[in-house]
Amino acid sequence: MEAAYRQWHEVFSAEFFGPDHALRSTILYVDDEIELRLAESYGIETSLAQAVADELNWRDPERPLFSRIQRECEYWVSGGTEGPPPSLPVLALSVLAASRMASSGGMLRSNFYGRWIQVFSEELSGYRANKLKKAFEDVAEMWEQLDHWLQDMDGLFGASTVSTDEAHWKIGYPISQALIRGSDRQILTRFFATTRLRPHNQTGVSGRELLRRLRIWTAGRERHLSPRLMEELADPAETGETLITSLLKRLADDWDGTLHEPEHGHRRRAAGLRLMVADRGKRLDWLAEAVEATPETLVHLPGGRAFTLRKEYGDVYGGLESLRPSPQQLADGIRLEGQALVLEWVPQEVVLLRLHPHLGEWVSTEYFEPGEHHWILAANTAASEVRSMVNALGGRTVRETTAPVTGWKLFKGVRAVNGSAFVSTLDRGGAHAHVLEPQIRQDAELSGGLRIAPEYRAGSGVAGHFLRDGGPDLLLPASESPDGCVEVVLDGRSEKLRADPRIPFPLCLVPLDEGEHRVGTAQSSQVFTLHDGLYEELPPGTGKFGYVCDVTASRELSEVDDAGSAIRGAYAPEGIRLPRIEIVRSDVLEALLIDPHGGARRVRRQSAPAWMESRLPEGALSSCLEVEVPEGYVWLVYRTATRWSVRALAADADIPAPEPSLDDYAWAHAVLSAAGRSHAQIWREYVAAAEAIAGKRGS
Repeated sequence: MEAAYRQWHEVFSAEFFGPDHALRSTILYVDDEIELRLAESYGIETSLAQAVADELNWRDPERPLFSRIQRECEYWVSGGTEGPPPSLPVLALSVLAASRMASSGGMLRSNFYGRWIQVFSEELSGYRANKLKKAFEDVAEMWEQLDHWLQDMDGLFGASTVSTDEAHWKIGYPISQALIRGSDRQILTRFFATTRLRPHNQTGVSGRELLRRLRIWTAGRERHLSPRLMEELADPAETGETLITSLLKRLADDWDGTLHEPEHGHRRRAAGLRLMVADRGKRLDWLAEAVEATPETLVHLPGGRAFTLRKEYGDVYGGLESLRPSPQQLADGIRLEGQALVLEWVPQEVVLLRLHPHLGEWVSTEYFEPGEHHWILAANTAASEVRSMVNALGGRTVRETTAPVTGWKLFKGVRAVNGSAFVSTLDRGGAHAHVLEPQIRQDAELSGGLRIAPEYRAGSGVAGHFLRDGGPDLLLPASESPDGCVEVVLDGRSEKLRADPRIPFPLCLVPLDEGEHRVGTAQSSQVFTLHDGLYEELPPGTGKFGYVCDVTASRELSEVDDAGSAIRGAYAPEGIRLPRIEIVRSDVLEALLIDPHGGARRVRRQSAPAWMESRLPEGALSSCLEVEVPEGYVWLVYRTATRWSVRALAADADIPAPEPSLDDYAWAHAVLSAAGRSHAQIWREYVAAAEAIAGKRGS
């Protein structure tokens, strides 16, 4: 090889496959600007195109045009594949040609071969043009060789993002590298974080779903992505949607959960802030999901307040209670930064919320689940369109209230139960129709149904137990077939369905017997069971599962026999009345129970009995504060490091009016400590009674 070619090979090896790319996605992006910058930085006088052109074999028509490069690649393989393959300059030049793909000079944007021929300064027709076009099959094999080498190196030189699809087999490789610049990679790590993607895409979000979320994330706001990538997001038809979805999927699968920040050594983890509507829609909070291996950390507003975050129940951070969402934060976004963690909320006019499985509050989410209940938080500027959109869904009337932040509305009880109305609403579109879009799945899933019992056996593969004729709905993946059909497999029998993946398929319409059933597609399926009802007797198999106890109980449930000791359950005599237990967060510093008659009872943390501590493994005991509520107490008031809170222990209508004595000062002090923490009318009456006592004492 000529000196210029070797020099370019060394440059690309260092710039794109150097030590700083280890275990990170690497993209061989080269355009005219980058070629010029690299040539100036490394003092290369020969252009990349000329360096590659000097290696072409035009003299011997019997040998391949890239025969010299192919021979060097053979030597490289026989020598142990040390370092990147010798084909790098050729591959980089093909990316340079792909970066010039635009509708200009009478050439369509999809015409890669025209740009490939032009990059060698050749005419677009004739012997040389045909030779260059045919020789690209060898270049495609070089791309595959690079992809295989990167995978064989297990990320030592970077994780491969080389992608293509059936429609663009040969030319898809360089096009996939030309879609995303280095600056795009940095912004996409922010996108992955704000859309709450798990590191290495642990939940298996599909490429099509990532593309859907990215289009929403960029809609109407400047995210500073490159013009080329924005063109593909707007209209991927000419390069193929599967090409960009495949690339996004590879980037997501390789993302380690950190921001692409060379200045910080790529070490800061990132996560998206979530909005939480609490206290039945009367309070708005910021919520941050805890990052694995970071149970405690410090973050701060730019140039402002600092917050200590600690992992709490539900895998969320506590510590942001004093940072209340403001209209400005919702409109402009908010970013909290620390040495180890970055939290960010990206502004949006309409926010979809779903009930959190552990916290019991309404929390922002990325996609709509047909059949499930949702709330929508909408800015006043978008409220009219959202109102029209949710009313078109049919079903129960949606309740509209003023949100707990100025300039916003809250829509409660948003649910899609009418399939045709739901599809019609989505197809009608609109600026905010995306808030009703379900997730684009790549696997079949079960949802809803009349569940009569969960499945406790770890690793059993059973999704749940349901009442017969009340089976779950089947959520289908998007069809990859031209006819739009999905082949569904139910108990070994296959049938093609022309089903809209946005609408759950009701399995209750299929007559099924009691027992176990498997449903899904050839690629993914789930098992569930159907039963005619619950029976007032011990079900078969009771006592066969338990926690093996050899001095200390095992952590995991397993099958046990009569020979060994095991904890199988507990016996409760008939007629026993168990005390009511309220559970509050572990960081509670003080808690009191309030009754209507002026009684205020202080709650103390109870230590676990010695016999329990001696038998349970370390860490198995709950870190929550369990409060035993005696008869007659109707409020629980408690204090954390940042604020007082109050919790009703009965429905508002069942709480008696307050009747304290005028000297129940401890009761009044406890009530007034949490005076503004509930807007319920009955609580206001308790506060008024406490203020009367406090006023008497002050006088």
